[in-house]
Parts: sequence; structure tokens; C-alpha cells
Amino acid sequence: MSEPNFFERRGVVAAFGILALLGGIYFIQPAISGNVTGNAIVSDTLFNIVPIIGILLLICSIILLAYAAVKKN
Repeated sequence: MSEPNFFERRGVVAAFGILALLGGIYFIQPAISGNVTGNAIVSDTLFNIVPIIGILLLICSIILLAYAAVKKN
């Protein structure tokens, strides 16, 4: 069996999952505390896109961490 690619290794996948989890928590904070993480994409529109990015990052981190947990190599 061949050696897995760098991005297919279990440790790398878990590291990306943890980074996505931390990023998701960071970007979901504006919905909780009202702080703004960036003025470039925040405006007085009907909805704020920053918490949506945070939710997507949290979903991706759950998928990545679950994949790293069941991966054999």
C-alpha cells in the first residue's frame, strides 16, 4: 500500500479540524457578544455574514475531526 499524501494524513486532517473549530468560534462571536471581526464585510444589511461563516467553519471542523477519528492511517 502506498504512503498517504500529506493532506491525507490523520494528524494533518485533525490539525485542520482544530483550526476550523477555533476559526468558527472566533467568527461566531459577533452573534453572541456583538463585537465585529472585520469591517470589510459587515454593513447595516438585513443579516450579518460573519456568523454564517462561523457556522460553516464549525460544521467543517466537525466533519474533519470525525474523519480523523475514524481514519486508519
